[in-house]
Amino acid sequence: MSKESLNTMKNIYKSHIQRASQLNDAEKLSFLTSVLRSLLQTVVVTSFELIQAKTPSDEIDLVDFTNRFCKPSDGLPLQILDNTIPFLREYVAPQLMLGWFEKSEAVSCPLGKQLVKWVEFRNKRSAHGVLDDKVVSEWATRTEEIIYDCLEVFHLMLPIVGTNNSIKLPEGIGSINIETPLLYKGSAVVILSAKPKKGIWKLAGQVLSYDNAEEFIVQLSDNSIFSIDNMRLFDKFELSEITSNDKEYSFYHNFPVRQTDTFEGRTEELKNLEEWMDDEDSRYCLVYGDGGYGKTTLVLELLNQFKESNFDFNEPIPEIICYHTAKLTKWTEQGLTHFTGITPAMDECIRELMRCFYSVLPAEWYSISGRALIDKAVGVIKENKYNRNDILLILDNTETLATSAQEVKDLGVFFKLVGKLIGRLIITSRRREFIEATPIPIEGLTEIEAVSLMQRIAQDYSATPILQAGDSKLRRVSNQLMRKPLLLEALVKYVSYSQVGIDAAIENIFRKNNAELLEFLYEDAWARMNPLQKEAFLILVHVKCPLDQVSIGQICQQVGIQNAEFQQSLVETHFANLTDYGRTYSLEVVDLASQFFMHQYTKFEEKYREKIKLLALQVEHYAVERERIEKEYQSDRVDEAFRSEYARAAKVLAGKGDIDGAVEMYELAIEDDPLNSALFDRFAWLLFNKTTNYPYAKEMGEKAVELDPLNCDALVDLALINYRLEDLVEGDKYIDRARNVGRPESFCLLRKAIARYYQADKLYRHNDSIAMLAGALEMLKRAEKTNVKSDGYSAKNLDSIIKFKGLVSNKINKFNAKKVQHDGALKRK
Repeated sequence: MSKESLNTMKNIYKSHIQRASQLNDAEKLSFLTSVLRSLLQTVVVTSFELIQAKTPSDEIDLVDFTNRFCKPSDGLPLQILDNTIPFLREYVAPQLMLGWFEKSEAVSCPLGKQLVKWVEFRNKRSAHGVLDDKVVSEWATRTEEIIYDCLEVFHLMLPIVGTNNSIKLPEGIGSINIETPLLYKGSAVVILSAKPKKGIWKLAGQVLSYDNAEEFIVQLSDNSIFSIDNMRLFDKFELSEITSNDKEYSFYHNFPVRQTDTFEGRTEELKNLEEWMDDEDSRYCLVYGDGGYGKTTLVLELLNQFKESNFDFNEPIPEIICYHTAKLTKWTEQGLTHFTGITPAMDECIRELMRCFYSVLPAEWYSISGRALIDKAVGVIKENKYNRNDILLILDNTETLATSAQEVKDLGVFFKLVGKLIGRLIITSRRREFIEATPIPIEGLTEIEAVSLMQRIAQDYSATPILQAGDSKLRRVSNQLMRKPLLLEALVKYVSYSQVGIDAAIENIFRKNNAELLEFLYEDAWARMNPLQKEAFLILVHVKCPLDQVSIGQICQQVGIQNAEFQQSLVETHFANLTDYGRTYSLEVVDLASQFFMHQYTKFEEKYREKIKLLALQVEHYAVERERIEKEYQSDRVDEAFRSEYARAAKVLAGKGDIDGAVEMYELAIEDDPLNSALFDRFAWLLFNKTTNYPYAKEMGEKAVELDPLNCDALVDLALINYRLEDLVEGDKYIDRARNVGRPESFCLLRKAIARYYQADKLYRHNDSIAMLAGALEMLKRAEKTNVKSDGYSAKNLDSIIKFKGLVSNKINKFNAKKVQHDGALKRK
């Protein structure tokens, strides 16, 4: 069987070109545009996975690229490939994707230039202009030609299809298995979006088909390119761009994603919130009502629709939106601290806003309180060129902060002061707070909304009795449950999981008070859990550190359970209140649930109980150590670098992918702050990772080290730049200096070994290459022995050590085989 006859994605795309040839020009252009979109997305994904499998993980920032690829535009693959192809040629194969930047045997015009013209055409004519017959005919032909050129230039990046739709890259670049689902039911796909919920990633796409472009959603594996975090601490506040009244705006925010995919009704309440947003004379909005009616859900729906550009608000548009859940506890290095009085609790709200301006809040912010803290915050806001109309604060669940009449009055005074000096306020509470605010009461859904909500949830959870019930039955049921969304959801889920009828479920739910109901649901869910899920919850209630994606992930790892499986047991009942930020989340176990699990814990033997306690301590140690390292990293490396307005602008532009603009801002920043070692290091890092101007990167790195010879991050970055420039001596010199100022020995040995792994390909004699690789393998063995810490960075280090031990061994075998062939050829001569 010839290579061409193998089942490959190249052949799949060729079949689509043949299908397009049967269409008229307009239909052909439209379908070929989808084909090219799918093809480019496929190559971006395989590039990401190849980088992940065969290159040093810290020499290119895949997180930035994958973040932007979560909602891919037609021009984005070009920007990504412009950055990743030089890196892949450096580390994987020098001739990889030949024809992208240059002419080649495959293409007479560089493919990158052809695609730039295609994107310009798409933006100018297809998206915003008029397509006449002549242009349609011309671009139908040109698009087909571009696709054929892509198939030639990208031939090594298009996977081979195996059994069960498994795909891997060809042998020519290492036969890497591709984790991302680039096929659905045997067909190529167009990726629409990738987004996380509760830390679990899902990909939405469409089948590439002219006849039936079916939409689908699939869950991604934990090893997905989208779920890479590089042990990186994500900024508390994310920068988003929106369109309002046909104008472009950007704003920083920290609010969670939607709490539900089945938001139902609340049209009037949402409209009232929308009107308040546009009423700049009103400083306060109070969303109030009993628990379980969806106050937080409503506010998060508004905020997420705002983020999706679904509103046309008048100026001023908020430039910072800060979401804060009111709590009477705070986690510190000394453990869980309980606040006494409302002032410390409300201080936390102000500090949360200040985290928009600081990656790690400096110590002085914890030594002041009350009015002094507010005044200090006002100073920072003004210093950063914002005013009170630029800031929107959401204070959620404020009823928890005050119990006595005097405390309620004091809380009202605090609200008034913050709204007057800091920003506008949206408050959610179970009571009418003591403040003059625009009121939005939240009560039961209408009958129609309640029935619709039950039916939609029943579809998601396959609750057959609900789906088969008539409207009159569901109306009666919804009224029995006070048309309260929380109870309606609990009923549908209970019907689904327990496989009982509606009447039996109502009997169990409606006739119990809240505590009895929760106890009943917990018992029911516990009985259906498997042993690993039960063990995860028993550890969870013994852990004293914050419950978030880090600690929950560690619990799952200790138990040996998939995160998705643990999340499923959370979904079944209300064990915990989960605040979902997409990539990250936080969890707060309901008091009654905690008591329930502790009761279950007492039923086990003492030996097992001791095991649970030990595992909980290990989780706490891991979480605390990781937080300490990340705080040091952020505080030392980020805050110091981005002191000036120009530096902060450079960071924003780099985050948006405008590298030229970021370089320009960095150059202004180093003029403005010429003695800042961390700033020069960050500039060097950008040049090294996002451009090919390595000599300029080296110049900036050397300046960073000159300004601060003890800057460990700058020393490492300068070592990596020298390694990229194929200067092992200089690279080793700086990596040794990094070791002397605190970088772990295992990390330094790993970096030296990686440099030699790639340098071996560039040596003329096979014997020299084998000797260099043998030295690299010894370094990796020593690195593994000295990698003794149990924190997250050491675990990541160990993963890289193991990966490169395999790569080095394979390369030694290949060079030995070449040497045998070469020696045999000499003997024959």
